[in-house]
Parts: sequence; C-alpha cells; structure tokens
Amino acid sequence: MAIEANEISEAFMPCLDDKHMQRFQKLIKKIEGAFPNYKNHLVQQEIAAFNDELEESDCEDLKYMTALRVLSDLTQQGWQLDVHPDEKLYLTMLTENSNDKAYVRSRLNSEKKAQFSDPAILRFIERMEKPKNYNGNTISIRNLIGSKEELIRKIQGNEHVIEPYLQLISHATDEHTGYRDIDIWRYFRYTWSIPYKSMPGRNLFYLVRDASQEFHPVIGIFALGNSVLNLTVRDDEIGWTIDGIKKNLERRCLKEISSQMVSQTNGGTVGYKRTCYLETEEEHQRRANEYSKKIVSVLLKNLKNAINDIYVKDLDYHRGTKNPSKEAVDRLKQLSQELRELALNNKKTVKVKNWENEAKETLFKKKRAAELSKLLDALRCFNENKNADSYIWLSSMLKTEKGRKAVNVALVANRKTKIGSNMMEIIVCGAIPPYNELLGGKLVSILACSPTVIRDCTEKYKSQVSEIASRMKGKKVVRDSRLVFLGTTSLYSVGSSQYNRIKVPMSDTFTLQFKRMGITEGYGTVYFSKETTGMMMRLLELQDGGRRINNIFGEGTSPRFRLISRGLSTIGVKADAFLNHYSPRIVYSIELAENTNDFLLGYTEDISYPFDISNNNAVLAKTQEMIDFWYNRWMTKRLETVDIIQRLERFTPEDILLSYTR
Repeated sequence: MAIEANEISEAFMPCLDDKHMQRFQKLIKKIEGAFPNYKNHLVQQEIAAFNDELEESDCEDLKYMTALRVLSDLTQQGWQLDVHPDEKLYLTMLTENSNDKAYVRSRLNSEKKAQFSDPAILRFIERMEKPKNYNGNTISIRNLIGSKEELIRKIQGNEHVIEPYLQLISHATDEHTGYRDIDIWRYFRYTWSIPYKSMPGRNLFYLVRDASQEFHPVIGIFALGNSVLNLTVRDDEIGWTIDGIKKNLERRCLKEISSQMVSQTNGGTVGYKRTCYLETEEEHQRRANEYSKKIVSVLLKNLKNAINDIYVKDLDYHRGTKNPSKEAVDRLKQLSQELRELALNNKKTVKVKNWENEAKETLFKKKRAAELSKLLDALRCFNENKNADSYIWLSSMLKTEKGRKAVNVALVANRKTKIGSNMMEIIVCGAIPPYNELLGGKLVSILACSPTVIRDCTEKYKSQVSEIASRMKGKKVVRDSRLVFLGTTSLYSVGSSQYNRIKVPMSDTFTLQFKRMGITEGYGTVYFSKETTGMMMRLLELQDGGRRINNIFGEGTSPRFRLISRGLSTIGVKADAFLNHYSPRIVYSIELAENTNDFLLGYTEDISYPFDISNNNAVLAKTQEMIDFWYNRWMTKRLETVDIIQRLERFTPEDILLSYTR
C-alpha cells in the first residue's frame, strides 16, 4: 500500500501469546471489512467482551487488554485503522492536519469529555452552577462571568472599561461570592481544550479579575509549574548544550541566500550564499579566548559543586580526591546496577527527620552511585585534556565523543540546580469570555511575568526544602528560589498566538518579551486515558514482581511518560511512534531579569531585576505599570480596529458554562 507524503503509517501488532494473537487476528479481520467510522466501535466491542473474561493476575490477559485500550485511545487522537495486504494492522495519520486548530481541538476533545464522566467532577460542576445565598445575594458561578452589558455600556460611554488585578490562589474563601478561590480557578480550568490533570511539584495558580464589575468577574486564569528538564531549543538558546558552546566559539556572521539573474537564459536565476562577518578574525579570537576561559572555569565549578552535593560515606569514595581513578568510576557503575534490581515498591518518606538515613535507602543509594560515577568520569576527562590555554583545552574536549559527553555532564549539573529553583513553566494561560474579545489573553500573558508573580514565587519557596537535593546530599538543602526565567508553548504550531508581539518596557535598558525559540517535536501523554495508564501500571507491576514507577525521586523524570513508554514497549508496540502526538507547538522563553542568561550559566549569583523585589510597593507599582501598558497598547487599539460591540453582543454565559458545553 502506497503511503502519501503527508501521511504517517505505523504498524500496530502487539507481541501476544498464541491464544490472544488469534483473538487479535479475528478483530483485524472484522476491522478490514468494516466502514471507517465503525472500526473504533469494533475495538470498543472487543474491550467490553474481553473485560468479562479478564484475569488481572494473568500477564498475557493484561497485555491484550492494554493493547486494546491503547488502540482505542489512539483512534480517539485521530489515528485511522487500516489492514494491509500482509494482514497486519496499521495506524495512519495525515500530518497536514496538525496545523488545523479545529482538528487539534477535536483530538483533545475525547479525553476532555472523559473527565466529565467522573461523578465527583459532575457534582462539583453542579455545586458551582447551582444558585446559593451569600451576603444577601443569590450567587452562582455565573456571577463570575463578566457582564457583556456592563462592558458595552462603558465602551459606548467612553469610560475606563475594566480594572484588572492579580489574585494568587489559596484555599481561602472569596469575599465576593463565598466560593473557595481554588474552586473558582478549577471551574474555569475545566473550560480549556486540554484536559485538566494535576501537576506534581511546584505550582502557582492565579486569577486575573475585574474590579470594575460587581463580584469581580474573572478576566482570565494562569498557572506556573515545574520546567521540563530537557528542552533542546531552550537549552541551545541559554547556552546549556554542546551546540550552544560551539556557537559561541564560532566567528559571528550573517548568512544570506541571494539570487542573481543569468544573462541569455530568458529570466533564469542562480542562487548563491553570502557570508557577512560581524567581527574581524582578531576580534573573534579575543572573544573566543575570553569565553573559553570563563566557560571552562564554570564547567569545572559545576562538576565540583555537584560532587560536593552527593553523600559519599557509603560509596567508598573520598570527597577530596582530585584525580579519581577509572577503577573508582567502574566500581560505582557496578554498584548502581546491582542496586537497580533491588529498587522495587519504593515509598516516599513523609516528614523526613533524618536526611542521612533517607539518602541510604536502596533507591537513593543507587541514584547517588550512578550520578557520582558520571561526575567523576567527566572530571577525569577534564583532567586528561587540561591545558594552560582554555581555548585549546575546550577545543580538544569538543573534538571527541568522550570530551563532549564530559562537557555535557558539567552543563547538566548546573542546569539541574537552576531548573528546579529559578525557572518555571506557564502551564495554563488564557482569557475567559467575554474578556477574550478585549485581548484579555495578552493581559494574562503579561501578568504571568509580572513582579508580583516573581515576588510570590520567591516568597513561597524561599524556605522550602529541596527533597531531591537533600536526598542526594544526606542533609537538608534549601535552594535559591528567585525566579529569572519562564517558558511556555502555544497550543498550535501556526496562526495567531496570545504570546506574539508581546514586548513590555520595564526600564530604559530592559524590555520583557516572549521570544520564539522554535517548534517542539510534539511528544506527550495527554491523549492516553486513566483506564489505559491504570492497566499499564498493573501489567508492569505483575511483570516486574513489584512497582518500579512510584512517582518519587530516584526512579527517573516524568513518571507518567516513563509509565506509558514502558507500557507500550511491554506489549510490543513502538513507543516513540505513538508518544509523538504530531501536534508540534511553538516554544517561547521569557527572561525576567536583565542578566538572566549570565545567572543561568553560572557566571554570576546576582540578579538584576528592573524593580526592587524586597519593596512591596515597588513590586505592585511595576505590576500596575504593566497593566496600564497593556490597556494603552492593546485594549484601546482593539476597540478601534474591530466591531467590539457586535462581538460582545454575540456572547452568552451558556457559551462557557460547563453544564452546556461539556
């Protein structure tokens, strides 16, 4: 069968025993002769039929049921079922649809709707929408949806239309409606296209509200969460990768592709590349030497700091060793491998009283041995290539695979400390209708980067114990909590985004802006249902003789991703193919300080904010300046460029109320 250029096709033939493979082949036969829209129904029928026979203690039964549930989830994402002449089942997807916003939303819709089958969620929605008495008023969630009539009246009267302010979410009760703040945020979060899933780790939730209307309706919501550990486009931009270092060593230039008409060819042209250097060879060499000296010093500091942050008393290693031996590295690698097989059914200690004892647990000892072996191996490589000339030293490291690996280990050592404490991700961000018509999304995006948020983050986490670092070091560790960098992604890869063209002057020398860094590859797990992941967990637990993925440090990053990746591999399905959701997204970065990059790279420990973070009045004043900037730059122009009255008149609360839209 021929494959179109814009089509992805992947085989879906799980590894099953003879009994279950015969049953799967019968399903394939049914699919082969069915109409396209009926094929997924056949999978659902087989799930229901086999569920009555399922023995949850039988590994082969679990494999088959997991395969069926994965197949069902994938068809909900947009994969089409096709049977090829070789009688194998293939899943196909048209990649050209990945740029279609409606198509992307439809792929998310099945899992979004699935969450509304939960009785607890339905009770929550009913409670929020049911009228109640509060302070002499009849109140429901409707009161927190902006009044289009009020907005229209103010626009027509040439009045100040809205008065936005930020509200950090807690479990406190809202004075205007009597609802818990967190419940207000949660309700509006359910209106998003992306299903609502709780996020582990650090989190900050915000409402943006309108003080100009009674009950202070919600203009928009946003949330900050943990930054991802590895994101190539971001890390290249900061200088945390080998490619980033190589770029800094190259002579700065502009490369242009031009065309020139060729005579006597009836308008034919020939293309040629033109390089325009931005610095002389002498300037380049001087800059490269200075950079090499600085980065080599930082890389060595990273390695030594990381080694000092590991508890080593039970690892047969002396912390003061300047020239670690190959035998010491190999011994640590072997120890880590031996302990890996013993690390099952790991449990997180609640209210740790003795971090040294916690570090000695099998799981964390395994992690410490593995990490120390990598760090010492990298240090050995630096020692072997040592040269008085830092440029020669760095260049020689970059020429070999072993040297590049050592440099990367040093970069990652620094990156881990910064990502876990000084960086966060905007994981939710947007306006609530009708404020979306007033470019409320731009406002929410700007306020997510405001001094108020930076202060809140710093204050909330300044005394928080870093459980990861403390388990590695065997003593309490509190990291620097000053926020200097935010990252985020758009929901779509094309089209207008609320993040585009945002540039907010913060001082004479610094402008806050959303910088477009590139496009993600589009990997994720949001499309896999709770039922499927639960089945995978039971299968892996039975297969391993215990649970290896327990959502605690030491087992690896991104527990959900690892669970689904291992689950797919266990049933014999190509994990990389189906974890790629073929919906690439634009990646943005936001530097919150004038010297963000220098701080993240480890060149300085000082942070230059365009405001005094210790002065609450200064923080609030600068945040208000950002609101005023948005109002004058975006809001007023919106009123001039579109028929805003007509747009607002089309809106009704039923457009977003969950009882109508779920």
